[in-house]
Amino acid sequence: MLVEHARNVEGITDAVHDEYGVAGTSVVSLLSCSLVESEITVSITPRSLLARIHGTSPVVESTNCNYGIAPGFGEIVARGGLLTSAVDDTGEVRAVERPDHPFFLCTLYQPQRRSTADAPHPIFVAFIDAIAG
Repeated sequence: MLVEHARNVEGITDAVHDEYGVAGTSVVSLLSCSLVESEITVSITPRSLLARIHGTSPVVESTNCNYGIAPGFGEIVARGGLLTSAVDDTGEVRAVERPDHPFFLCTLYQPQRRSTADAPHPIFVAFIDAIAG
């Protein structure tokens, strides 16, 4: 989502995600420290969709990721109409959303890692509610 946002909203036509090894302007890059098999605490932006979904902040989420927004590209989030809806303890962006859309939410953690059939992650419940609406 961040690559497409950079390309189509910000005009960075050669925007790429480092994980895929394609040449271009890296907007999603390798983190300085690995978050593989980690739990991270994320603080949620008040009045965001994510805040309505969780109803509390901070929350602990699971991740298996080595990538995040590349240094120097954090401004593309707000400039193009996205809202930073969660950051971790180091200040790194961990979720963004489009406030002008019914359910446009991107997390840089994996809600599926904390979800079970008996206790689905709140993001999945909210998404199903939004499409059933």
